[in-house]
Amino acid sequence: MSDQEIVKHTKKAFGIWSNPNTPLWHKIKDFALEVFIIVFAVSLSIWFHNRAEHHNEQHQVRTFLLGLRQDIKGDITDVHEIQGFYRDYGVWYSYMSRFDKSIPPEPDSLKKALSMIAASASLAPHSSRFNGFLSAGKILNIESDSLTQHILSYYQEDLVAMKGSQEGWINLHNQLRNYLSDNVKTFGDDKAAWEVLTTPKAKYLTTTLVPWQQLLDRYQTVIDHGNLIIAEINEMYPDAK
Repeated sequence: MSDQEIVKHTKKAFGIWSNPNTPLWHKIKDFALEVFIIVFAVSLSIWFHNRAEHHNEQHQVRTFLLGLRQDIKGDITDVHEIQGFYRDYGVWYSYMSRFDKSIPPEPDSLKKALSMIAASASLAPHSSRFNGFLSAGKILNIESDSLTQHILSYYQEDLVAMKGSQEGWINLHNQLRNYLSDNVKTFGDDKAAWEVLTTPKAKYLTTTLVPWQQLLDRYQTVIDHGNLIIAEINEMYPDAK
């Protein structure tokens, strides 16, 4: 019922009392009928409005979750690649931590080891979509409490913990780079770099840079929890796999 019809019935309800020729009981009956019509019309209008609003909210949720699924897939792909880098770091930093001034290294192995110091890898999560949805206050529109909790944990706990470990490792990595840059006598000379890497500080840094288990576990947590969220989204929208 339109607003005009509601106004019409409201006027009619109050106009009932102005007719002196209508019996009181008939006025009460007619008035009650008009009030019922108005209440029913308003309730029905509210129901349709709420239904339309809910439909729109869930359309936004679907768009968000399907986009988030792609974001998390991107994170997982990046982490798999980073895990490969860290496996190499483990091999080469273990190798460098054993450098001894009395045992010259094999030139090709030394060159490869030095190239690892020059390289770096870190995860930059795809989080702008999540941050935007969260800041807009729409995250609770997701009807699955389990999925909501997993998404919040992934972005606000798993990635934060991973970032902390990652930044700790990168800080040490940069310290080694800077130490080499400050102390090598001849830039571009692998042997000169090796001599610096045999010093106590360099050996401490190379030993510490063998990726620690906490860092590796936190990368794996991102993969495991990311796959869990993807599976829940797939279950929610089986038509959009």
